[in-house]
Amino acid sequence: MMAGMDPSSLLARTPGPLRPLVEVSHRSALRFLELEGLDRAMALAGQAFAALLPLLIVVGAASPDDGRDVADTLIDEFRLSGSAAEALRAALARPSGPGSSIGILSFALLAISALSFTRAMQRLYVRAWRLPSMGMRGNTWGLAWLAAFVLWSSLQPLIIGLFDGLIGFIISEALATGLWLLTPWLLVGRRLEWQRLLPQALLTATGLLALSVGAAVYAPRAVGAAAEDFGVIGVAFSLLTLLFAFMAVLVGTAAIGATLAEWLDERRS
Repeated sequence: MMAGMDPSSLLARTPGPLRPLVEVSHRSALRFLELEGLDRAMALAGQAFAALLPLLIVVGAASPDDGRDVADTLIDEFRLSGSAAEALRAALARPSGPGSSIGILSFALLAISALSFTRAMQRLYVRAWRLPSMGMRGNTWGLAWLAAFVLWSSLQPLIIGLFDGLIGFIISEALATGLWLLTPWLLVGRRLEWQRLLPQALLTATGLLALSVGAAVYAPRAVGAAAEDFGVIGVAFSLLTLLFAFMAVLVGTAAIGATLAEWLDERRS
């Protein structure tokens, strides 16, 4: 939109069929700015990254293969080799001797960072939908969402593995939509009807699908190059970049979904 142009003037000049799109887009952009979208996406990415590191260490420590299977999975996913691959294996290797206390500390950090991330997600949806804060009650709903997310993460690969081709893709997207329908519904304390949240869930699942397609092409090359230049720090920076893109989609679709629901309510009234 051009600087200094009155939005109402632009809307008046817009052809009739396009007016709803222009109006919702403009209001969604304002909602994104109200949420401080880029700052909030970076904060969410940082908190997710803070939870991811102890998670990898805990999983590696609990692994029967001394963390090598976790490291090998990441190495294959991002096509690492040479010193970068060895550095990642060393970072996720199970500590020996008194290092078992590191696993306990990592588990405590994982719990704290996961709860912190959950509260940050809760604030995103509460602010996007302009709802009153829930105070301490929000922690209960946050824990409920965290439990549901862990359950979904455990069952989703098993369910998708039963199907192939187009059916598998459809079921995968249906499960993703279900997750992003459940997420704001729980995090705002069931104060919104699921029908109002459905457009947002569809937008989130679609946006993350598009992001995953782009990441499948970009990530291995970018992570591999960063790892060759900077080792594990390069891998960490690349993962943080991917998490920022992921969170930007969440913030953007939250702003659009809340705005679209309000606009539809106005049209019905």
